[in-house]
Amino acid sequence: MPNAIALGTFDGIHPGHRAVLDAALSFYTVAVTFSAPPKALLGNEASLLMTPEDKERALKAYGVDEIEWLDFATVRNLSPAEFLDWLCSKYQPSRIVCGYDYRFGKNAAGTTETLREYCRLHDIDFVCADRVDAEGEPISSTRIRRWLADGNIEAANRYILGGFRFCGPVLHGDARGRLLGFPTANQLYPKALTPLKFGVYVARVEVDRKTYVGITNVGHRPTWPTDDVLCETNLLDFSGDLYGKEIAVYPFRFLRPERRFDSVEELTATVHQNIADAIAEKKAMEL
Repeated sequence: MPNAIALGTFDGIHPGHRAVLDAALSFYTVAVTFSAPPKALLGNEASLLMTPEDKERALKAYGVDEIEWLDFATVRNLSPAEFLDWLCSKYQPSRIVCGYDYRFGKNAAGTTETLREYCRLHDIDFVCADRVDAEGEPISSTRIRRWLADGNIEAANRYILGGFRFCGPVLHGDARGRLLGFPTANQLYPKALTPLKFGVYVARVEVDRKTYVGITNVGHRPTWPTDDVLCETNLLDFSGDLYGKEIAVYPFRFLRPERRFDSVEELTATVHQNIADAIAEKKAMEL
């Protein structure tokens, strides 16, 4: 079966990325990508919408057959022609697909026109996917990161394949939530992921292949401060021991910013209101 190479960062696998993948999926599809955007690998500020593990899972679920994880140190000094010679020697593609703004090779010297000419000379079908817009602006990973930083989780979830999520094992905390009547599953927020606005979210939570609704606080917990960014989730309609289990949290509604409370009574009343909001969201989802 002929091979197609899909080129891109695929961070978040948003509709622009999917346009690239869709043009390759009628072939045996090889997604050629980095574990993180090159800007991050160069030491500049850039964070991920998906961990490499989640990106691999999502790409495979979308229909990609194979992933070529590029080693940045190995390819960063290759000229555009050297990079394409190496790639085509390895995969003998019948088609190469990229997005409208794809750059590659040393100093990002390669452009879509470089690719088009290379493919013409080597009798390879070339497809350049069009820009995909939302509200008159291109959908991009950078734009989605801004939405997450602003707490606009609804907008981000519309475009990230499968929705924004974070995963991690449940850690032992100080059991303060349990003593106050709302036990929480505590996780560290993954350092590789783009920062999410600190605050309380309604979230879907996957535990042992079952889905629950809960409220998740993301931040430094200013009432009882911590240096780490913590995710503390109270699950509705759940009882049991979660310690050590890997759970996935999908925030889908921002309720309020994180804040410091002056009393336990004020904190408890606010959390109970947040739980009531989550119950209302759960009932709406079941209609």
